[in-house]
Amino acid sequence: MYQKHDFGKYKSDINLSHYAASLGYELDPRKTTRSSLVMKHPNGDKVIISKRGINYVYFSVSDDKDNGTIVDFIRKRTDKTFPEIGQELQKWVRGGGNISANISLAPAIQSREYNPERIKALFTRMIPLKWDKYLENTRKIPSFTLKNPLFAGRIYRDTYGNVVFPHYDHTGVCGLELKNADKGVFVRGSAKGLWTSAINLNAQTLVITESPIDGLSYFTLFPELQKSGVVVASVSGGLRPHQVQLIIDLIKKLPQLQKIILAVDRDPGGEKIQKTIRDGVKNAGVFSGDMLTHVPEKIGDDWNEVLKNREQK
Repeated sequence: MYQKHDFGKYKSDINLSHYAASLGYELDPRKTTRSSLVMKHPNGDKVIISKRGINYVYFSVSDDKDNGTIVDFIRKRTDKTFPEIGQELQKWVRGGGNISANISLAPAIQSREYNPERIKALFTRMIPLKWDKYLENTRKIPSFTLKNPLFAGRIYRDTYGNVVFPHYDHTGVCGLELKNADKGVFVRGSAKGLWTSAINLNAQTLVITESPIDGLSYFTLFPELQKSGVVVASVSGGLRPHQVQLIIDLIKKLPQLQKIILAVDRDPGGEKIQKTIRDGVKNAGVFSGDMLTHVPEKIGDDWNEVLKNREQK
């Protein structure tokens, strides 16, 4: 007898990160935030899980067509039919999901709601920093980088001692990205924009990285960038369409720009980000200089890992 399934209930009631864990996906705590969980499978697949309204949703960092709800997640990764998927999810709703006791489960995902008034009010209480124990000792960002005028007023500290990287859009500060040894999150109410160094209008080089710490690391590793003038920008992980437009608008502000370096991670996510930026800039027709992709030598590394490895030698 055919059993009618409430797929709407499955999409909202079953924590997609828990189901992914049952298939062997593991949480990447270094890149996970309160509203966006990064999970990796031993076969190399990496997905970002979040909530849209009441539903859990995901997307693959390496396949633009691989996204959706828990139903799509299962359909893309198994040969189950829709009735079989319904039966599988019905077991989970009833508490019959099979997760190894050794798996570290992801925390509850918080829906992200933009609250610009809250972000701007919090930002007024933050203090610019020129040195930080976590950045220098753990991330190996030297004090001469943190004190460089290029980063003056671009890195802050909140009242709890966290490092804060402010994100900007066309309205001003729009998001506050917190970093310390235990977390990497956006303050509640934030929206992702771009974190940037000071904007030198005479800069000939624009470096775009995945995270602000990668940007500081890249600048440290390649100090010769300062000779021709440089602007450093970061998208902070998964690239959103409006961030591509912000990059295009930034390029328009740099009339002397000759080179763009896409200094991304050496993984499928970095490949996707650099391709999206390339396509967006090309389609906008705002830049005719050199656009280079620069990735670490070791697969899976980001530029901060390159810096830390150099300092350990």
